[in-house]
Amino acid sequence: MFSTALGWFRFITIIEGISYVLLLAIGMPFKYILDIGEATLILGSIHGFLFVLFCFLLIYVSRKLKWSFIKMAMIFIVSFIPFGNFVIDRKLLKQS
Repeated sequence: MFSTALGWFRFITIIEGISYVLLLAIGMPFKYILDIGEATLILGSIHGFLFVLFCFLLIYVSRKLKWSFIKMAMIFIVSFIPFGNFVIDRKLLKQS
């Protein structure tokens, strides 16, 4: 998995998706229900770093594999949907 750029991208896609779900499922309730804002600060920072890494890898891999702009844009847009990263990995990246 880690021997190719696509393998690294698939790994970061999954990790970033997990961080997004954790932010929504744990960070947001802690902040708004329990009034613990540090949860979103920590999880949000981790997720933000992983999302930036995801975006850079998306650009790199899409250029390297000569993906169309539509495919690249679709992957980017779907990444905003909770659990969307898992769909990206299953439907789009395993085909490449």
